[in-house]
Amino acid sequence: MSKRFILCIAGLLLVLRGAVAQNYPSQEQFGRNRIQYRKFDWKVIKTSNFEIYFYQEGNQIANLTAQYAETDFDRITEILGYTPYNRIKVFIYNSPQELAQSNIGLSAPSGTNYKELSLAKSRLELAFTGDQISFRKQLIREVSLLFVYDMLYGGSLKDALQSSLLLSLPEWYMPGIASYIADGWSVELDDYMRDVALTRPIRKPSTLVGDEAMYVGHSIWNYIAERYGKDNISNILNLTRIIRNEQNSIASTLGVPYSRFLREWREYYASMAKPVIDGYKPGEDTFQLTVSSLKEPSQLTSLKLSPDQSHYAYATAWRGKFEVTIVNTQTQKKHVIRKGGYKQDESPVKPASPLVTWQRDNLLVLTEEKGQTYLYIYSDLDKKPKLKQRIVVRGVGQVIDMDASDDGASVVFSADRRGQNDLYLFSIGRGTAQQLTNDLYDDLYPQFVGRTRQIVFSSNRHIDSMGVDKGNYKSIRNQLSLFLHDGSPRVEVVSRLTDSLSVAMRPVAATESTVYYLDDATGVRNLARLDVETKSREFVTGFPQNIRRYDLNPTSGAMVYSQLKNGSEVIGFRSRVNLSQSLQLPLTRRAAVQEVPKAIAATKPTTASTSSANSAQAPVVDSTAASSLKLGPGEVDTENYQFDSDVAKSIEVKQRRTLNTTASVALPRSRRRENVTIRGPYKYQGLFVASDASSDWRIDPIRGFGYFQSLTMNDLLENHIIRAGLFITTNLKNSDLFTEYHKLVNRIDYSARFDRKTIFSDAGQYQKYRFNKVTVSASYPISVNSRFTVAPFYIVTRYLDLLQVGGSSSDYTGAKAEYVFDNTTLNGMNMIEGTRFKIRYENYIGLTEKIESGVRRGAGSFDRISLDLRHYQKIHRDITLALRFSGSHSAGPAPKKSTLGGMENWIGISEGIKDPKANNPLLLSPNRDNRDVFFLDLAAPLRGFRLGKLTGTSYMLGNAELRLPVIRFLHRGPVTSNFLRNFQLVAFSDIGTAWAGKGPFSRQNSLNTEVVGGAGDPFQATVTNFKNPFLLGYGAGARTMLFGYYVKFDYAWGVENNVVGKPIAYLTLGYDF
Repeated sequence: MSKRFILCIAGLLLVLRGAVAQNYPSQEQFGRNRIQYRKFDWKVIKTSNFEIYFYQEGNQIANLTAQYAETDFDRITEILGYTPYNRIKVFIYNSPQELAQSNIGLSAPSGTNYKELSLAKSRLELAFTGDQISFRKQLIREVSLLFVYDMLYGGSLKDALQSSLLLSLPEWYMPGIASYIADGWSVELDDYMRDVALTRPIRKPSTLVGDEAMYVGHSIWNYIAERYGKDNISNILNLTRIIRNEQNSIASTLGVPYSRFLREWREYYASMAKPVIDGYKPGEDTFQLTVSSLKEPSQLTSLKLSPDQSHYAYATAWRGKFEVTIVNTQTQKKHVIRKGGYKQDESPVKPASPLVTWQRDNLLVLTEEKGQTYLYIYSDLDKKPKLKQRIVVRGVGQVIDMDASDDGASVVFSADRRGQNDLYLFSIGRGTAQQLTNDLYDDLYPQFVGRTRQIVFSSNRHIDSMGVDKGNYKSIRNQLSLFLHDGSPRVEVVSRLTDSLSVAMRPVAATESTVYYLDDATGVRNLARLDVETKSREFVTGFPQNIRRYDLNPTSGAMVYSQLKNGSEVIGFRSRVNLSQSLQLPLTRRAAVQEVPKAIAATKPTTASTSSANSAQAPVVDSTAASSLKLGPGEVDTENYQFDSDVAKSIEVKQRRTLNTTASVALPRSRRRENVTIRGPYKYQGLFVASDASSDWRIDPIRGFGYFQSLTMNDLLENHIIRAGLFITTNLKNSDLFTEYHKLVNRIDYSARFDRKTIFSDAGQYQKYRFNKVTVSASYPISVNSRFTVAPFYIVTRYLDLLQVGGSSSDYTGAKAEYVFDNTTLNGMNMIEGTRFKIRYENYIGLTEKIESGVRRGAGSFDRISLDLRHYQKIHRDITLALRFSGSHSAGPAPKKSTLGGMENWIGISEGIKDPKANNPLLLSPNRDNRDVFFLDLAAPLRGFRLGKLTGTSYMLGNAELRLPVIRFLHRGPVTSNFLRNFQLVAFSDIGTAWAGKGPFSRQNSLNTEVVGGAGDPFQATVTNFKNPFLLGYGAGARTMLFGYYVKFDYAWGVENNVVGKPIAYLTLGYDF
């Protein structure tokens, strides 16, 4: 390949560097689906800074969203030092399951990150999590992330695309600051960083991804706020926007080298972790089981111990799939009794289901599937578990926790409906639910008390009476207290058991006078024992890591629990826990710093309903442990509080400068908006906006080099999509035109499309060919990964000889049936994992054919069946083995051809990239009607050969590529250069054949049969060859982004009939194979 040719290609790509997407007509389109199980009637309310979109039963959630967002708007912008220019659009869904039905992001261009696309458009999608506390945190986290993205990357999609080429931030940076703003210095953050500091010190935060990156980023921003002051957060962000390097921004703002900053960050959390490990004694487990890891971070959604402690059951969920497992505590064997769901992209909302609980010897499993909530009852768990009954749960929305009564007749739900979380009593026999509470406050973790109908639960309500205060966005707090409900729907008052300033959660009642629950007053969430009569509390476990979930048999002392260990969530089982002991546990540094303001607040006058149980407000601290505890900066000896006016005043001032765990009190009241003006609701107007305008250059195998431009428009919800595109060659005589419309509102997706193609040939004669096609289709999504499509069509083809009068034309009708499966995930540019395939059958019925001699009816009919199967297997880290098999067969009175060889979008001189043999359909003959070229099936890649090497009515093709992203494999941190970040080395092998006849090995097929003589020669003979019908190609190549295009270079050798040919170099545009 000459230097001049290479320079011309590089120059051409440089001129076209503004292109943002590439799609090639011959590449198969796969993609996932969204299934709508209900009809959404959208409305919108507006505030000064937000537009909140909602649908049926979501009015209260929408109003709360507006109030929460506007209330914290000034606080977020104060921390960031930035105010966005655009009004933020927030789409609210009533549950994560209904969020999964959204079409937003489904039409995003290939290779585009849907999350970043939404951020660039100032658009958020949120699902109500089932309770106010977690929903508000999620809302603040997502709003903060959008503000940071807008601040660093610009306020439009164009600005974001341009900035992304220059600014590449590690994954901890933006999610970390968003998590910090939402949660502050939380007990969960402390727990995570204790595990990091003691088991896996992190040297390079830039190598982390996913939730691990978010938690570590959260800790870095928290360290900056605590060590250097909150004001430096905005300074670092603004400097990052200017110099486009986060390490230099941190070093310049804080005045310390970045390496020293990381070392001091590690030492900060390690110094806090060591006293906890020394002062807390966890004891020994009978056995442990790991249920999630850093590589497969599945979420533990439920954990329950059987009444006879012979088994425990747990449920996990990850990327749309779930499993319910039972474990024999004697043999330690586990058995999956139910699994389901479909693999999908990770959602920002963690699902609450599946849930499990025990009904005596039976196991109850609650799942949300296909828009319904189901309660399954399993029996015979000692042998082979079998499904005893399935009940459809109606009358409630999203269920986030449950417990079965001792007699097994009822189940108490903590569930939401119309945006508020309440308690419901569900009758298994009648299948109906009775509402026990009815207010905005969260009622969580319900448990029956022994054999009674009484229910103990956690709530953030302020007063005991349920009829007086229904709650509002101003009164919602993060602290949880324990309450006792009589179990009757007519009860107006609940009994308060604790009035802790900490979080009291997951109660288990041993008797009517003793309750066990999780308490984080010491800074670590441990099991505590509450005496209901005296209101006294004692800790009975001393784990240095938080107990996340647990279940307990108070009679035997058996306990099952989960906690974080070495980055994984581990379930531990103990056959006996000493529940009568009273442990003296020291405060963590975080708890010590925050305990003084809580104690000050407790000394202020309160109402009678909120001032009881003072003995349960602060942890009991061993005096020797406290005296031996080394106090760091800002720590307080809790045995020697001094509440004089000067100290109280100084603490209150410190609180104004420190981000507290509760976001709502992180800044003075003057920084928070007390009254929020809401306008609406208004009916949603489906106005169309341009969402994508892509342009690129394509190399058509027949018409050569051309320019392609497309435009995509859709409404805000992407339920209605309009696309139009134009391809035109450099001589302005060849063109493609298409327009299509998609309606994705209902269970069945509908679309309509018009295609027009024009081919102009001046090879010996001036000929023009036209192709017009109208298609309507209906697709039925079977799951999010698969769909079935039926598409009838009508086609007209026309041939014109421009030097003569007249021509010919044909029209066809027919239909296409297609099944598509796709469970792949995109891990980076051209880095795919999973399986996808497509099976298609097309039937073309020839109606009429007009030629010079007259009209023929019913001529030209044919059909075609084709398959495209691809599998992408991750071998090690980012190294991927990509496999593909494709094939096609055409039959009928006028079967159409397939051609094999070369690569798609091959940049080169037309005569040099096409095989010169006479029967190559890519070389239009001036002496015949070439309209069949519109139905030609181009099979590629078969490297080592030119386009059109083999031709037939059938073909088979296999491809294998080993893809190594070199820089990502060697360097785990962010890479600024788009060229290096996407650079891949590839080793490949292709094998394929095409034939007409019985089969590739048949003696009577087109490969092995050659006619010699004839056409004036008096002798004619048919020669049968016995050569290998398969062509083999092998070689190596490289791929990367160059001037905004994904460019592939391959160097391949072809093997034909066991003879290795000369190598061929390929320079092509496009992704995948």
